[in-house]
Amino acid sequence: MKNILLPCLLVCLPLAAQQTEPPQTLTQEQMDNVMAQLKQLEDQIQNMRGGKLSTVMARLQAGLASKKDALNLYFECDKLVNAEIKEMDRTEARRRQEMMEKRAKSEDPKEEGDFAQAVYLGLKYLVLTLEAHEARDEDFAKMAPKLQSYIQELVASAPLLKGRSLGYLNGAVSDRNPIVEAFQLGRYLQREGWTTRSNDFGGMFSETLLPLAKKEKPETLPALWDSRISAEAAFNKESMTEPEYQRWLQDGLPVLKWERGKYLAEKGPSKITGLADMLAVIKEFPGHADAPKWLLEMRQAINGAAPSVSSANLPPAQ
Repeated sequence: MKNILLPCLLVCLPLAAQQTEPPQTLTQEQMDNVMAQLKQLEDQIQNMRGGKLSTVMARLQAGLASKKDALNLYFECDKLVNAEIKEMDRTEARRRQEMMEKRAKSEDPKEEGDFAQAVYLGLKYLVLTLEAHEARDEDFAKMAPKLQSYIQELVASAPLLKGRSLGYLNGAVSDRNPIVEAFQLGRYLQREGWTTRSNDFGGMFSETLLPLAKKEKPETLPALWDSRISAEAAFNKESMTEPEYQRWLQDGLPVLKWERGKYLAEKGPSKITGLADMLAVIKEFPGHADAPKWLLEMRQAINGAAPSVSSANLPPAQ
């Protein structure tokens, strides 16, 4: 049987094309009317959104009055999520609450850390994350000193953050946290240039502090990198076991120093100084597993530098 469908399509397609109406366009008056309505809706949405977040932020700020207040807020939110939202059996919910409270009081601080301190720091970083999410681009730089203050407090709390406490803090700004779930904050946590991991030194510096400094005060980049390395070293020394910390000194610290030199060679105020720092790392850690890769990257950096830059005229490694 011959295929009679194809000829029909070939005949009908031009006719359909001729009958297609040209796309309609709005008049200037119609465009102005729609834009005016959108502006009114935008104001309404911002007012409602701001009102909701203001109420939530006030409740979260109240929880920051003390570690005890932060822990009480955590328990309240956990009860709300499991007993009311997820409709857990009341007896089971009460048993869970009692178990959590007892566990928080009886855990060995040497093994599991101070859970109340972890909740307090997680709550503080959650508030910062909400502020960062709502900050206008032109005001985002104001988050830098707040973040640096938080990092100082995080480092000072390192002896209290182990085991379960450290694990909680790592996920404090996520849907795993009952505080986030209870207040339905999941959609307010993502912001470009901001990490949601509340003990992620790398993210705090590489995503927020270093880019802001590069834009505003590039001369401070070397000192800022030193601050990052010092903070991470101090935190690891207190939160890790001695064998873990010694392994980090051998493996992790050289990588951080290399990243510092490479970053400064590419984006810092002095390419020559950055290259010298890279060379110094290779000389200091020739037995590191990444040393062959460092040599390759160093050669590529030299070849990509200005003709006047060579390994012969680099300043001596400190």
